[in-house]
Amino acid sequence: MKKLIVLSTLTSTLLFATNGDNLISLGAESRSMGGTGIAMGMGTDSVFMNPAWLADIEGTEAMFGGTLFMPDVKASNGNANGEEASSQSDLSLIPAVSHAGRINENIAYGVGMFGVSGMGTDYRNENGMTPQENKGLSDMRTNFQYMRFVPSIAYQQENLRLGLGLTLAYGALDMSAVLPTDPADFSTYQQRGGGMSDDFGYGAQLGVAYSVNSNIALGAYYHTEVATEYEKVFDFNMDGRYDDLKLSQPAEYGVGIGYKMGKIRASLDVKEILWSSADGYDAFGWDDQTVYAVGVEYMTDNKIALRAGYSHANSPLDDGMFEGATVGGAPMRPQDITYFNMMGFPAISEDHMTMGLGYAFNDQIGIDLAYVYSPKETLDAMNLEVTNEQHSFSGALKYKFD
Repeated sequence: MKKLIVLSTLTSTLLFATNGDNLISLGAESRSMGGTGIAMGMGTDSVFMNPAWLADIEGTEAMFGGTLFMPDVKASNGNANGEEASSQSDLSLIPAVSHAGRINENIAYGVGMFGVSGMGTDYRNENGMTPQENKGLSDMRTNFQYMRFVPSIAYQQENLRLGLGLTLAYGALDMSAVLPTDPADFSTYQQRGGGMSDDFGYGAQLGVAYSVNSNIALGAYYHTEVATEYEKVFDFNMDGRYDDLKLSQPAEYGVGIGYKMGKIRASLDVKEILWSSADGYDAFGWDDQTVYAVGVEYMTDNKIALRAGYSHANSPLDDGMFEGATVGGAPMRPQDITYFNMMGFPAISEDHMTMGLGYAFNDQIGIDLAYVYSPKETLDAMNLEVTNEQHSFSGALKYKFD
């Protein structure tokens, strides 16, 4: 189990992923084009978006890459003399590996492993304060890590492609905060975190793609919800016992249209992420997200592909006002739900501007590079304030074996 925790830490530590707690996309090619890929093949990267496009793989390919993720999160509590701090969870390296090849002229396969989602903050020892002094931000540390291993298969018959993937997931959650010993008495405080808890889950990914003609393609996909439960992770109702938390990654679906003519490719995707019906996220009051993404690519004469894109989705935390709920079998007040969302899991990013390029050294080896910027978003509620700004750089080496 320790080896699994180390592996998950390497692949998805302390992400502030961008659509809720999901990255806008995984491979460098897709990330440089606004996170699109539902109606456009992205080589081996398609295993994570729409596995139907694996049917376009001509030989055997592999991709080795990763993303350097740099969130800048700041929080303040006007109820505690305006105490403010920057989260120390500000740098992550997320490796990415995928492989695909053909079984016969109609059937192809693919497999990939990515850190796909996660989030966290770390306000411990900020501004030189001890845990007892840092009451406004509760000396809080949250760390959610999530990765997927996805073996897939795709079938093509003329212009129609069908894809199916099995999702094997591993998640780990750690929540720690210094809170009042008695919620009615703020004279004494104690640690409330139960330490790292982990679990495995499984689900499926379905995809379909259809070439209308040589210029236009359509695509659609569906990812099932993946259930996980983290045992004895936090004392939510402050009764001295650590509670379990069901926190399932939500189902999502989407459609897209792709266009290519000469040196130009363009894509438009719309997808829905169902946070409000996923265990855990529903209790914390997260709203569903509709994600709009567009990307464009221009191929120059010297084997360089120039790419750019944009995506938008309203924050699942909406306006920061939440109702009370039962979390981990324990009742939590509206103010407690609001505090944990904003201080511990501020998934408030909405807009993402992307750019990048691809370069083919020869018929076998190529690279993809991407930069994604999410402007600073601010959320105010109950005299609390949190801001989140993000930069990330992605790179990938692609190799064709034949």
